[in-house]
Amino acid sequence: MTNDINPTTTNESVLRTLRSLIPARVLTYAEALQRAELQAGRLLSLHGVRTPSVPIEIVTELPRIRVEQNYDLPVSGSAHWDSGYWVISVNAGEFLLRQRFSVMHEFKHVLDHPTRHLIRGDHKLSADDMAEKVADYFAACVLMPRAWVKSAFYNERVQSVEALAEMFQVSPKAMSFRLTQLGLTTQADRCATPLGRSRQLSTAPSARRRSYFRALPALTGVLA
Repeated sequence: MTNDINPTTTNESVLRTLRSLIPARVLTYAEALQRAELQAGRLLSLHGVRTPSVPIEIVTELPRIRVEQNYDLPVSGSAHWDSGYWVISVNAGEFLLRQRFSVMHEFKHVLDHPTRHLIRGDHKLSADDMAEKVADYFAACVLMPRAWVKSAFYNERVQSVEALAEMFQVSPKAMSFRLTQLGLTTQADRCATPLGRSRQLSTAPSARRRSYFRALPALTGVLA
């Protein structure tokens, strides 16, 4: 099933709505992760997205958000405010599936900008490390929502990392890590069905994966 973006609220209010889910106080790491997942779920519901894969346009088509591909970027992504726009830059030299993840990661930094002074580390994590891990978790929750992954795994019996990665349009590495987060990795190994019985998905790039990036001038054409 494909997703047609059907926002239930105005795009102008999306950032405000998501930011309102973060209390104006210092959060523990566990609380920050819980709020990130809440924001991810609300982002999907605001756009009426209910099945994988998640259209990247739920972020790229927001007003005052501009996404650029940059070959000279020394990291996977960055975000900054420039002339009335939040500019999210992604590394054009990385696979497109990685760029999808980077867009969501950097969008979380945009969301956290007004409360960034409240992000404080603890004895295990610095403030910067905490911000990065929370942004990674937000991206995972947007692209691989907990309930969707579990439904695919248990109800649809899609239990290979590669098939799930194709279904959700993420890299196998990202999916493998998400399965570990959700406690599904061990069971996936134990319950994997013989080749030919489990659901097999094409590794060919879908039109959805290419639709957004095709419009960008710096497109490399490489696929994960």
